[in-house]
Amino acid sequence: MNFIKIISKDNALDRADAAEEKVRQMTDKLERIEEELRDTQKKMMQTENDLDKAQEDLAVANTNLEEKEKKVQEVKIFLIIKILTN
Repeated sequence: MNFIKIISKDNALDRADAAEEKVRQMTDKLERIEEELRDTQKKMMQTENDLDKAQEDLAVANTNLEEKEKKVQEVKIFLIIKILTN
């Protein structure tokens, strides 16, 4: 009878050790995933900042383009008037 209790106790201890090892492995995996998530969030924030900057640069470029196009139209009109009045 004592032999069966010893075997049962050994089995229980082995299962407990295995469970503890599994918990350690899962904890390590969770920590790696959390670190990867933090890195990904940092990259996402940087990408969002880059996008904001690119959109601002695009808005400035579009404004400059519109101004240049207006000047081109003004010059065309001026040249047409000059040609017609000569």
